[in-house]
Amino acid sequence: MSTEVFIYLISAIVLISSLCFMINIFGKNILLTMPGYFYIHFIVFIFLGSPIYYLNKGAINIHYIAATNLVLIILPIGIALVNKIMNIQFKLALNTYFDTPVVDKQSGNHFIPLYLLILFTTICVTVLYYTKLDIIPINFLLSSAVDKIDVVELGKLREAATTTFSLGNLHRYRVFMVELLPFLVLIALFKSKISNNKFWELILFVTVIFTMYRCISDFQKKPILDFIILIFLALWILKGRINWKQVGLLIGFIIATLCLMYFFIMGINQGSVSALFISIGKRLFISQTGALYHYFSLFPSLHDFLYGTSLPNPAGLFQFEHFPLTKWIFANGINRNWEIVGTAPSAFIGEIYANFGYPIMVMSILMFSMLLQFVQIKFITKPRTLLLTAYYVYFVSISGQFALTSFFLVVHIYLIIFIIVSIIFVDGYTILDKTLKR
Repeated sequence: MSTEVFIYLISAIVLISSLCFMINIFGKNILLTMPGYFYIHFIVFIFLGSPIYYLNKGAINIHYIAATNLVLIILPIGIALVNKIMNIQFKLALNTYFDTPVVDKQSGNHFIPLYLLILFTTICVTVLYYTKLDIIPINFLLSSAVDKIDVVELGKLREAATTTFSLGNLHRYRVFMVELLPFLVLIALFKSKISNNKFWELILFVTVIFTMYRCISDFQKKPILDFIILIFLALWILKGRINWKQVGLLIGFIIATLCLMYFFIMGINQGSVSALFISIGKRLFISQTGALYHYFSLFPSLHDFLYGTSLPNPAGLFQFEHFPLTKWIFANGINRNWEIVGTAPSAFIGEIYANFGYPIMVMSILMFSMLLQFVQIKFITKPRTLLLTAYYVYFVSISGQFALTSFFLVVHIYLIIFIIVSIIFVDGYTILDKTLKR
């Protein structure tokens, strides 16, 4: 048996076995759960392309291909272990949760000032960000008679959307622009669906338009697609079931959108249609897993393990200098010789391996799967209120990010948002409501 046949055979066996295990645990609503959403992201963006990339690189990086298979093996084991420890009939509890109607416990007008205050702050921060840029890529494209933009020029425009910003730490602005804004859209969406209030329909329209502009403003393809998927995901979770016709329409829309983006923005308008689909296929199935390959190939051969120095160090609070891991991987692994600074984020296992080595990386898969399932169970055993459902959708959505980027970056940013906004929306509403009733 050749190496190629063996690798594809093992990968197919692992995928089929793992998929059957996961479906047995979650049932038909697997896509509407945090572990399930991560699982699908990992399969599409990391696992499916890993045998191809591994073989094309000479089948020499055994740590890489083993790690991608281990995730699919260990993830359902960790989930089943948590279900056993917490003594829960998970599939029954999940179906009961989705069959329960969503209740709005902030249905009065007292909630509106708090929401508008946070929305106004978020919009102001976003507008401030744009006013401090030398160039906004989408505005440049719309105002110029440019037929196409080559890859290098596109990269420079994207870089301009970050490097020309000098008013403080960019990540602090992204907390509002990238993370908080979609969450506010979710609340407006649920409010409009449950209350049929024209006010919330207007707020929903405004926030959706503003968020879509924010997503496409720097020519990134992923943010706008993530936002569209988020809206569909929210509607499915609100109804408690997946509309498979909408899934088909969504996939078709995503493919059509990618074709338009690659044709008009990326400049792939020469040659056959097959060249266009090949470029899209490489971006979907090879790009992320290709980046992950370099995490396992460059450590520790080119650089010693980092031992935690790539973890966030906000305001230099800790006694170490932050190591820019994704930029280093891009420069030393992908090395496209562009005249721009690029990054190469990938699945959380890459970062854990680069920091702590293989044994800790394997252990992190089990711990991560258990943590995801623990949070999942906590959500579905709580009352299905509007705010908690919005948070649930939000956490399901960001769970997919662990398949594409740093574990510590996601946790660092999103936990801050969760804590602060939950205090304002829940406790702030309660305090204000009691004050007005006196």
